[in-house]
Amino acid sequence: MVREGHHRFEGQVLVLMAISMVVMLSFTALAVDVGHLLGARRTAQNAADAAALAGARLLLVGRSDPEIQAAVADYAARNLTESVRITDSRVEIDRAAKTVRVRLTTDVERFFIGAVYTGDWEASAQAVAKVGTEPGDYALLALDENNPTAINLIGNVDLHVVGGGAMSNGGMRCVGNGALRADSTVDAHLVPGFSQTGNCQFQGTQGRNGGMPVVEDPLRDVPAPPRPTVPALVNPAVVDPPYPCNDPAPWNFTPGRYRQNVSCPQQENGDLTFQAGTYRFERAVSYTGNRTVTLNPGFYQFDSGFSVTGNATLVLHPGTYVFRGGAFSITGNATVRLLSGQYNFFFINSSFVNTGNVQLSGTSPGQISFYMQNSDFATTGNSNTTLFPGLYYFDGGTFRLQGNQTIVGQDVLFYLANGARMDVVGNTSYRLAGSTTPLYPGMQPGLTIFQERGNTSTFRMVGNSRTFIQGIVYLPDAALELSGNASGTWAEGQLIVDQLRNNGNTDAEVRYKKYVDIELPAVWLVE
Repeated sequence: MVREGHHRFEGQVLVLMAISMVVMLSFTALAVDVGHLLGARRTAQNAADAAALAGARLLLVGRSDPEIQAAVADYAARNLTESVRITDSRVEIDRAAKTVRVRLTTDVERFFIGAVYTGDWEASAQAVAKVGTEPGDYALLALDENNPTAINLIGNVDLHVVGGGAMSNGGMRCVGNGALRADSTVDAHLVPGFSQTGNCQFQGTQGRNGGMPVVEDPLRDVPAPPRPTVPALVNPAVVDPPYPCNDPAPWNFTPGRYRQNVSCPQQENGDLTFQAGTYRFERAVSYTGNRTVTLNPGFYQFDSGFSVTGNATLVLHPGTYVFRGGAFSITGNATVRLLSGQYNFFFINSSFVNTGNVQLSGTSPGQISFYMQNSDFATTGNSNTTLFPGLYYFDGGTFRLQGNQTIVGQDVLFYLANGARMDVVGNTSYRLAGSTTPLYPGMQPGLTIFQERGNTSTFRMVGNSRTFIQGIVYLPDAALELSGNASGTWAEGQLIVDQLRNNGNTDAEVRYKKYVDIELPAVWLVE
């Protein structure tokens, strides 16, 4: 009896073991198929991500919907395995939202599950990629698209971008022993984008990259300053008022229309004063001496120029000063002093010429407006000059710095229109700082040089000049040219130019300081 019961127990164990093995094998088979399904879902998600990003990159550069759809299909297929096949794909392109949405459904290969399950065995995934921008730290941006020499270095040129990077919407070329080094990246739109002959190098601490997306002009929507309205000719009612220069010094002029030269005797060396009011001088006005020339508040029109020579102090009160011929000329060691208030200077077929030492005082940003119509603003010789703060609007003509001089301008903006240009020649040392207070509605704070869109005149710095510009140099359609033995920290801010040309023995630094956001085109996954 005991033996028989023992046999029955052994039979039950065998049955249970058989059942257990079947169950275990079933779970193992299920685990294989489910594991493969989960892997297929990861593969499908990776394919959807890659396809959405590929589509967004084409959307970024303005390609058509069929081109985007073809790229999506290609990238999706290339990122799937043979055991994962697409059964359905959908692409949604939203140009308003700048997104590409990809939905994939894939049929997954079955191993054991088919013996017990004949329904759908699929992996689904979706991804959305968006086109947008991200901030860049470019201190130098060359806008000229697809030009392989948009940044062109020739000779013993060493240009170092401190604290930022450099970008060319075309390419960069270097011939000789030059170098462009940046503390961030050195980037170009073209591929490979960099041409080097000799011992040249383009080097970014954080990398050098060709094939980068084109960077849009960050100042494209900034308006130009409004062109000032030139006052009409004035003809005061009083004609040929008493002429004080015939009397002993000091000399006092009253308002009116003067049709003779105004030139008081030099040997008396007295003060010269113009009372408040409206003046028209049809002939030249000049003063030579060491005393004080005062123009009280009013309207002054000079048809044949106004010159001050010697160690005089020229005091200009708030008002309007119009030069319609000749020059406003300052020579010697003159000091020009302006009082608080609004000043408007107009030069029409005239010029401002300084060959002496001019020191200015008493003004603040926004109080001064200079309008130069076919007129030159020239400082030459061995002078030391402090410029008036404010807006300098060149409607034609040239801003010329020449000689062995030192020039300082704080809170200034030079706008170069109608072919106007800036030339720096010789051993000039100048420091110009843009105004952080807007000088006209819509102005970008920090603008120092703004060349009119369409003005292709080269901005040229030649010779042994030492320069420091603080702010933004903006030449949207013109080249910035550094040549000669220029050296030192050339700028602190951002250089946004059509082209950059360096030749000679230039050794210069550009220090990055952000005034305007430079946005880099980018795509990324949002889901």
